[in-house]
Amino acid sequence: MTIKSQDIRITKTRMALSITLMELLEKKSFRKITVNDICQNAMVSRSTFYMHFEDKYQLMLFCLQMERQRLYETAQNMDLQSHFKMVLTLIYERKKVFYNFLRADLDMELFDMFKNFFHNYITDILNLIEQQGVKLPGPIPILAVYYASGLTGIFIWWIEQDFSASIDEMAACVYNLLVDIIPDKENESLDAMTNQP
Repeated sequence: MTIKSQDIRITKTRMALSITLMELLEKKSFRKITVNDICQNAMVSRSTFYMHFEDKYQLMLFCLQMERQRLYETAQNMDLQSHFKMVLTLIYERKKVFYNFLRADLDMELFDMFKNFFHNYITDILNLIEQQGVKLPGPIPILAVYYASGLTGIFIWWIEQDFSASIDEMAACVYNLLVDIIPDKENESLDAMTNQP
């Protein structure tokens, strides 16, 4: 078997496992999903699963990284408020998944994964702003933790409130909360502002 065909098989297997995990999250909480459930539904053996991932947490992290990459690619020519709206729309369209991921039988490791998603995003923005000579109100590591914790809390609140605020209201609120650290450039795309993972 050639290296290219091995790479394709690896990609297909990882994709099958990640799609299966997302489908299972439509039905039950992450805590109740087992590696056996994932393997049976993806039609792969346990040994194959463990060739690719250490456990279901590592698979979940892979899913989040793929989603983050997809969001960055989709948002290349968007301003940040439009990007926030796109992220909120994704959460809304997959509300059962996000509820079962974040709220049902809350798991702190999953909560930390979600918070790290925002932490990396904010860190990228703050580093770029500082390079442009903007004076920040404090050190980047402290600011990134502050804003990431806030964003995580806002999104979890929205899920808990059964999406009572509209996507437009949420996007405007998140943007306004971050406007002090985001350069005022209407045509600045997300791709230009951040280092992609």
